[in-house]
Amino acid sequence: MSGTKVDLDTLRAAIKEYEAILAELVTAEQTGNALVAVKAAGLDRPSVVYAGHAVTAGSMHQQSNKQLQLTLDARIKNLTATLKQYERTEQGNEADMKPRD
Repeated sequence: MSGTKVDLDTLRAAIKEYEAILAELVTAEQTGNALVAVKAAGLDRPSVVYAGHAVTAGSMHQQSNKQLQLTLDARIKNLTATLKQYERTEQGNEADMKPRD
């Protein structure tokens, strides 16, 4: 048996924090869609170049955001599964500790 102790309240709080961060990333992704839709102000070369760079930068930010969302989602699922397993184990231990008639 390992000497690791898991504080279930801390685990629940971590899951909530990750979920809040994920929600913020989803909001940022939605508002960030404007970054990949930048149009040149005119047909002049500086406007076209600026718009191209803006779209490239926006796309890179969106890709990073999406990857972070996927990572956080996986972490939330893993932590939630871990929490459920510990809760089942804890409930089983409590049932085993009750006196039997």
